[in-house]
This record gives sequence, C-alpha cells and structure tokens, in this order.
Amino acid sequence: MVRTEGLSFTVGRVGIVSEVDLEVREAEFLAVIGPNGAGKTTLFNLLTGLYKPTGGRILLGGEDVTRLSPARRARRGMARSFQVTSLFSRLTVLENVRLAARAHLGGSGRIWGRVHRRDEAVRRAREALETVGLADRAGEVAANLSHGDKRKLDLAIAIAGEPKVLLLDEPTAGMGADDLPPVIELISEIHRRGTTIVMVEHRMDLILGLADRIAVVHHGALLACGEPDAVMADETVQTAYLGEPL
Repeated sequence: MVRTEGLSFTVGRVGIVSEVDLEVREAEFLAVIGPNGAGKTTLFNLLTGLYKPTGGRILLGGEDVTRLSPARRARRGMARSFQVTSLFSRLTVLENVRLAARAHLGGSGRIWGRVHRRDEAVRRAREALETVGLADRAGEVAANLSHGDKRKLDLAIAIAGEPKVLLLDEPTAGMGADDLPPVIELISEIHRRGTTIVMVEHRMDLILGLADRIAVVHHGALLACGEPDAVMADETVQTAYLGEPL
C-alpha cells in the first residue's frame, strides 16, 4: 500500500531521516516506535507531503507520489492525524467533519455539482461521526467536547475522506486512563474495516495489542521492522529504544 525507497530528509548537514526503505502492506496495522527525536513525525510529514524529501521516493498504491501535494495525496487515499488536535472550536462537531469531507471531494463551478458534493459531504460526515460514536453530538460546538471526544473528532475528520491509508501520530497523547479504552477500540474498529493504519505511539502496552508489525526508527534510520515479538526480542532494538536489553 505504501513503500519508501531510500527516503531521506536532510537539514543542512544533519540527516533527520536517512535512507529509509519501508513497506506497509494493504490492510495491515504497522506501529512506528523510537526514542524522542528519532525522526518519527518527520517520517509522517514526508509521507503525507508536508515536507519534501531530499532523497528517495514514496509510492502509494504503486504510484510515485513523492512530489505530490498533501491535498493530492489525500485524494489518492492517504489521511493523517496530528499529535496536537487542531479543530475549528467555534463550529459544530458536524461542520468540522463536513469541511474535511468537502475538501476531499474537491470543487468546480457547476452549481448542481456543488449541491451534490455538499450532500455527499454531509453524508460522509455523519457516517464518520457514527463510526467514532459522536453522532449524537453532531450539533454541539467542538470547543465543548472533552479531550477524549476531541481525539475522536480528530479521527472522524481523518476518516471522512474514506482513506485507504490512515497515519496516526500519537493519537492517545494527553489522554487519561478513562479515555483510552474507547479510543483504542475505535482505532481497532477502523482497522477491522480494512483501513491500512500506520501509528506512532509510545505506549508499548497499546502497540503490542494492536500492531501486526513494528518498525523501529533510531537516529532517522529504520533499525528494524517485523512482528512484535521478534522486534521486541532484538537486543539492538532493546538497547536503542529501551536503553538496555530486557
């Protein structure tokens, strides 16, 4: 579904991401781990087009998307969430998601086309809210949501475009113990529906219960990638990520 070949990003003489060759299989759940500053978020920014690589290329469904804008990648089936939730706080929950769906659908000057896309955007928005369990709060102002529900809204915005690949950058950041189970179940449900998921997460207990494979990033390079048990048993990974062998 996603493949990088020699993907690199250098600032000055500093390599932030270095020669990463990574494959994400269709419908799999890939977790990305690594110490703070390892280059995980930069990797996401490269995959989604926010940063332009200084080397290598990115393929989405076999198509080279290395030079495409974030919007064009989104229309080809890629979506993401960010570490810090960014919402239109004064708009309703439904309007936040409808805007995302509408942006994905694009636009033209045809008046009936605009009506059709408006109706389709509302349909997708309501469907996304139903998926994340916020359908009954569609008319509420987003600012009034709890932190956990804002995270759910962030996920609804991400899936409103019906993506094939969903990149989640620490989706449980800042959550309390009570908010975690429903959000983790929601992510699992999105995956069970066939969406390919790539997720950065620091909580190993969550990762081991979700991931088909784990990719370990260290100093911008891909240190290891494989099934969870094999990766966590690797002494090199333990030393780099955990500080010492288990």
